[in-house]
Amino acid sequence: MESLIWSLLLPWYMDTSLLEELGLSHAEARVYLALLELGLSKSGKIIGHTHLQSSTVYHVIGSLIEKGLATSVIRGKIRLYQAAPPETILSFLDEKQRRLSRMLPDLKALEKPTERRSAQVFEGFNGLQTAFNDILLTMKPKEEYYFIQIQSSYLRNERIILFLRNFHLKRSEKKIIVNGLYQKGSEDVFQKIHKDIPYSNLRSCKEATPTGVTFYKGKVIFTDLQDYPTAFVIQSSAVYDSYVSFFKEKWRTAKQLQ
Repeated sequence: MESLIWSLLLPWYMDTSLLEELGLSHAEARVYLALLELGLSKSGKIIGHTHLQSSTVYHVIGSLIEKGLATSVIRGKIRLYQAAPPETILSFLDEKQRRLSRMLPDLKALEKPTERRSAQVFEGFNGLQTAFNDILLTMKPKEEYYFIQIQSSYLRNERIILFLRNFHLKRSEKKIIVNGLYQKGSEDVFQKIHKDIPYSNLRSCKEATPTGVTFYKGKVIFTDLQDYPTAFVIQSSAVYDSYVSFFKEKWRTAKQLQ
């Protein structure tokens, strides 16, 4: 094994990049390779072989000894140095890996979570049901979400009214609170959809949107009911937060529906 590792290291003797990639400094790599070639040696011989300053060599030898890659002995009051067997590099790397493994929980705790963003399209009434059912599946009792209703002219489809009423009945059973803005003048539609359904806070405003917007738990549903029912669902905290801010601004001046 020693001869194999040395045969791999030898071509890089003047090019220390391999050992540097393994975690040694340039000076450490040069001194370690010199120790391997020279064997048991005095510091002066190592200095002459590496052409490094004496202070650098002494510092590097101490560092290599701390890493277990070099040893020293005293013979006749003279301190001699030698490289640890090349296999020791593997132990050195294993120890670095163990230390990194112990640090991983702390590093993960420092990592800023990255939001997973996504966009989906749901078509037809079955698609609408799938999109809106996520509200029922992900929200807990007494949690709140918001909607800004589509222009009332697009809501006068009896099948759409029935779909929305059935959804809000299920929502109220789960005690999920909705805060919604309707277009002024759509009280008759409001009555058909929300009459006698609790956990509903509704107000009217002059403005209307060409598409309905529902936003909850970092997601936004854009509903297009003009021709073929379609729901576009975006998962984005930034988009969600912007709609919540817009909603609250409109909510302050809106009138409560009776």
